[in-house]
Amino acid sequence: MTEDNIAKGDPFGVYKSGDRLGMFLHIAVNNIRVSFMLFVAGLFVSIGTVWMLFQNGVMLGAFQYYFFAKGLGLKSILVIWIHGTLEISSIIIAGAAGLILGNSILFPRTHKRLDSLKNGAKDGLKCMIGLVPVFLTAAFLEGFVTRYSTMPVWLSASILLLSLAFIIWYFVIYPVRVERKMKSSASS
Repeated sequence: MTEDNIAKGDPFGVYKSGDRLGMFLHIAVNNIRVSFMLFVAGLFVSIGTVWMLFQNGVMLGAFQYYFFAKGLGLKSILVIWIHGTLEISSIIIAGAAGLILGNSILFPRTHKRLDSLKNGAKDGLKCMIGLVPVFLTAAFLEGFVTRYSTMPVWLSASILLLSLAFIIWYFVIYPVRVERKMKSSASS
């Protein structure tokens, strides 16, 4: 289909097919399902999560390489990563939640293995719940915004950069601030 779309002069036509709401719902459900599968696969001592991340990485890499090989690399970044910045970052974070779960079994430290698993499941589940609104936003962007593959470069780049800034703030900066605040409150 992508080959046909390239021949027709609309390489990102796949994002324009179907109704917006149906596309949004399908993508949101699929991405949330995949992320929870990544998380639960951690129960297989992290191997399941690593394997699924590898598979998804190969698919994404092949998809991106295809566009670069056709001379559409920059354009694919400006179109696909409008939603992909949030979506792929969230898949990676879901994988991290799966690794938290799996590593809690592998490396229980001084805890009983079952207690370690419970703690790992709780910590990983916090990440997973925090990802749901991000997946909904990514699905909204894919269903309603990515279809405008001819938007100005500045607008596409702005959406990409805002999405990246949000991911860094939401999953790196904000948690560090919360932990520091909790530590300073506990020591006071």
